[in-house]
Amino acid sequence: MIDVRTHDDYVAGHLAGALPVPVADLPQQVVPLDKEKPTLVYCHQGALSQAAAKVLARAGFEQVYYLRDGFESWQYGVSSGSPEDACGDLVNLDSAVEQAELAWQIEEAARFFYLEMSKSIEDPDIASLFAELVVAEEQHKTTLKALWEGLAGLPADNDFPGGSSSDDQVMEGGLSLKEALDRASRSRPAQIIDYAMAMELNAYDQYLYLQRNSTDPDSQRLFEVMADEERHHLKTLARSLEKLNRQA
Repeated sequence: MIDVRTHDDYVAGHLAGALPVPVADLPQQVVPLDKEKPTLVYCHQGALSQAAAKVLARAGFEQVYYLRDGFESWQYGVSSGSPEDACGDLVNLDSAVEQAELAWQIEEAARFFYLEMSKSIEDPDIASLFAELVVAEEQHKTTLKALWEGLAGLPADNDFPGGSSSDDQVMEGGLSLKEALDRASRSRPAQIIDYAMAMELNAYDQYLYLQRNSTDPDSQRLFEVMADEERHHLKTLARSLEKLNRQA
């Protein structure tokens, strides 16, 4: 998926997983792109992406599509910010083992946040939604622990990865746990659900970015698994939201 708008437009909001390739840079960026993969191009309203799709087709791309009415017609979730900025310390660590440890801590912070929401929100249906996310984060942590053991070649200690989530632990999407809890305390349940959806979507976006830009095969595999887990979290959240909307 290719976003041919400007960098500023991309940072303001983009489809999760999209590559930022401003249309002026497209001719130079054609070579590194995979011509055999299905490729979706989008711009603001569709006209520019249609032209960009023709450029890619002439360059040998086998399956090229464009979003007919553009980004402005998209009615589903979007990510904001630059993925490389949102990745924080994950992008600066030296090994996939260290990245798995930090990712586990990030997931633990998200689990704690969802647990607090499941206990503090009075609406039983919404509380149940966050309880589901607690289970999803537990499963994600189990996956990360197994990945760590495979990468490190030894079993994890009982206190893996050492330490516990503190208020300043950064969560998925870049906010600290304390900031997220403070924001939630001033928000309506519907706003908290929107924030959770945005958090998971931004996490999916950043893990795809890390997978594409890592040169270490172990790190690539780690981030591929993490992105896939976030995608499942989004599906869980979306199904629950649909159920809540039908009941409203």
